[in-house]
Amino acid sequence: MDGKTTVEAGRESVCPQPEMGARGCGWGSWKGLMGSEYKQWHEVLSAEFFGAGNALRSTVLYVDAEVERELAERVGTGLAQAVAGELNWSDPDRPLLSRIQRECEMWERNGSAGPPPSLPVLALSVLAATRMASSDGMLKSNFYGRWSQLFGEQLSSPRAHKLEHAFEDVAGMWEELDTWLEETGGLYGTSTISTDEFYWKIGFPISQALVRGSDRQILTRFFAATRLRPHNPDEVSGRELLRRLRVWTAGRDRHLSPRLMEELASALDTGDTLIASLVKRLADDWDGTLHEPEREHRRRAIGLRLVVADRGRRLEWLAEACDGIDETRVAVPGGRTFTLHKGYGDVYEGLESLHPSWQQLGHGLRLEGEELVLEWAPQEVLLLRLHPHLGEWVSTEYFEPGEQHWILAADSAVRAVRSMVDALGGRTIREVSAPVPGWKLIKGVRAVNGLAFVRALDRGGDHAHVLEPQIRHNAALSGGLRIAPEYRAGAGVAGHFLRGGAPDLMLPASDSPDGRVEIVLDGRTEKLRADPRVPFPLCLIPLDEGEHRVGTAHSSQLFTLHDGLHEGLPPGTGTLGYPCDGTAQPELSDVTGSKAAIRGADAASSISLPRTELLRSSVLEAVLLDPRGGVHRAKQRSVPAWMASRLPAAALGPCLEIEVPDGYVWLVYRTAARWSVRALAAAADIPAPAPASDDYAWAYAVLSAAQRLQDPAWLDYVAAAEAISGRRGA
Repeated sequence: MDGKTTVEAGRESVCPQPEMGARGCGWGSWKGLMGSEYKQWHEVLSAEFFGAGNALRSTVLYVDAEVERELAERVGTGLAQAVAGELNWSDPDRPLLSRIQRECEMWERNGSAGPPPSLPVLALSVLAATRMASSDGMLKSNFYGRWSQLFGEQLSSPRAHKLEHAFEDVAGMWEELDTWLEETGGLYGTSTISTDEFYWKIGFPISQALVRGSDRQILTRFFAATRLRPHNPDEVSGRELLRRLRVWTAGRDRHLSPRLMEELASALDTGDTLIASLVKRLADDWDGTLHEPEREHRRRAIGLRLVVADRGRRLEWLAEACDGIDETRVAVPGGRTFTLHKGYGDVYEGLESLHPSWQQLGHGLRLEGEELVLEWAPQEVLLLRLHPHLGEWVSTEYFEPGEQHWILAADSAVRAVRSMVDALGGRTIREVSAPVPGWKLIKGVRAVNGLAFVRALDRGGDHAHVLEPQIRHNAALSGGLRIAPEYRAGAGVAGHFLRGGAPDLMLPASDSPDGRVEIVLDGRTEKLRADPRVPFPLCLIPLDEGEHRVGTAHSSQLFTLHDGLHEGLPPGTGTLGYPCDGTAQPELSDVTGSKAAIRGADAASSISLPRTELLRSSVLEAVLLDPRGGVHRAKQRSVPAWMASRLPAAALGPCLEIEVPDGYVWLVYRTAARWSVRALAAAADIPAPAPASDDYAWAYAVLSAAQRLQDPAWLDYVAAAEAISGRRGA
């Protein structure tokens, strides 16, 4: 016979010689060398955790007592019993796991098809990790005690010591599984296997024991609520994700497992902990959908934001648009349905009629559709910052030192928030009633005194998390007296600033024992104490005019300083224009060095400006109507505070501009005296009305101004509105 016979644990097996080079020891036949119970457990675990349903998704080999009991019913024997039957106790000169190691070697040599033969051993190590607790005379940290206990061995016995010594081979099997998952490109799932320097060997199973199946579903809701983008392109660090998860779970039972919550509470504030690494891997692999196997993971999820608009007089809901979903429908369970359209600033329009209430703020809100789920997580205290595109105050996840914020707080939390904000020092805040009962709005919250800011954070409190800044792993610039943006695409310049008004440097978090991080400024290196909560003011360093680069060896920012505004264009922004000597020349030419020239852009004929209508600023309410029953509230932008404070009221003008979306043909508006209507197209271009029988908002708007215009086209709309309201023929 071309092979050799070995006897292990009282059982004879035959393994061909390596030189055969055949596929006999590959995926198809290695299972013939193992016990039947072990083979069955391998098949069950492969299907459960690495089957087709796990392709391209994070996979966690979570096996606790409940999961083991359920899977054991399919196999007919326990997992520990199946693994114990493959251990080598008879030959002291060979490793305890030699039989399984040999199968892994043959599996790898023959193409690594399917999950490795070590799967039942690895699953059993996870089961041991889930049992780590201070009981039965063992400490919570005693993994090896639980590992030996699963095999029925007495603690500190020679066999228990051999089991502990063999775990170095188990760690190698974990690394093999991690490598296999990476090399198969997600075909069997994406690896979440993690460890750290402190645990190393036992860190592998512990990382899989921290997140059970229900936790994974809840964590996808957390990723959505914190507005994490799919696959984490912004590279939000594990440390920052833990900070956000602590905020998200503060004071609320999110139904995460006790083990995960315990690890979250006890994890050190560093980026290399097991829990931080695991949550980061789950975030990096998250595709933006909810973990809903029963729905084939097809629903996207995003967290709602709260908007405090019109200088604090109105609340709105804001949903950021998902890529690939420009229009969809969502509904309150058992209630109203809303049609969402992707609008300006990559946000959804369509939630304007859903007015935030104290019940929604305090108890949460969930809107569900076939494609999309929107969710608002209830909380007592909200932090808001000015939105860069919308110009309104919008809820945010973290505090930005140096920037101005508003805080919306429930009455039950106002006293604690007021004390916390007062500790920041600086300018006096303003407290007003919020546009929802039982809440207060605190304006002008800003941290300008670094020492006072740190003291306020260190003092803690129930709501101190709203003052926590983002934990960065890269250097960043913030604030400063900016005199011009950067016009050159791809130039890599963060901005142009007035000399003496350089921006602040936001330091990345440090993992070094002394808490310092090495900063490089224009080639000069300096170690600074890294506190990501407090920006370092670069304006304290005397810097010359010109370009400056600052940051760490891994991330840096380029900015420029100038003594003031200069006539002319920023460097490299354009060389073509129309020379002008009293009258502009009609031909475009190179105007480099020209004393006077008109420079601009030539817009293609396919580009058109949005339709706008002038509306008196005294108008109290205005809506746009289309023929199909559509009603679009015309939003009047309020005059920015900085403009109103610098210009006399007469200079602001009596009119405002409103943008008219395509398809809308009537403008209905109300002043203090009456309703009015205005046609937005020629009479011949206004389609006949075709509303649905339940378009009551449309009918109400038409009937409000029914008598204000006698144009035949308008009278057709009035007749259609009367039919909906039941007035016609009455």
